[in-house]
Amino acid sequence: MSMRLYKILKMWIKRNWVSVVASSVFAALILSSTFCGFEEKPLFAAIGSVAAIYFGKVKQNVEDDKMFKELFYDFNNKYDKNFNDLINKLRYDRNTPLGDAERYLIIDYFNLCAEEYLWYSRERIPKSVWLAWKAGIIENLTVEQVKEVYLTETRSEVGRASFYGLVEELNFS
Repeated sequence: MSMRLYKILKMWIKRNWVSVVASSVFAALILSSTFCGFEEKPLFAAIGSVAAIYFGKVKQNVEDDKMFKELFYDFNNKYDKNFNDLINKLRYDRNTPLGDAERYLIIDYFNLCAEEYLWYSRERIPKSVWLAWKAGIIENLTVEQVKEVYLTETRSEVGRASFYGLVEELNFS
């Protein structure tokens, strides 16, 4: 088997593991009943149980996807609407002093980042999305004014704790 085919099969199984397991259990139940002579009522009860578990997991996956979509949309909208212009302005004009309004906006940006990390840590944000967002946060921390606000806000233990573990995740100092 080629490496490419192996990777495709592995990804398919990872995405569809619930279906693979349910199909295997269904097949095992039917084969067992055929060759071992199980009675119909217990067999149907077992098949019904597997079906209920399977459809429950499928429903949970759909709900998780809906929640992720809402979070993704909400976080990206907040960033684009509230923080993107300011951070880009500071990126290209690193000598711009921050007023109170800009400083508060940057603090709000870090609160948004902490919320994103919180949802990632609760497994509501996929790892690939979190890694992209984390890379963006670290890139934004290369902007001197943003870095200054971050270091000021995370100087104390209380300041670090207010970001739900984001500071430890970023490991930026």
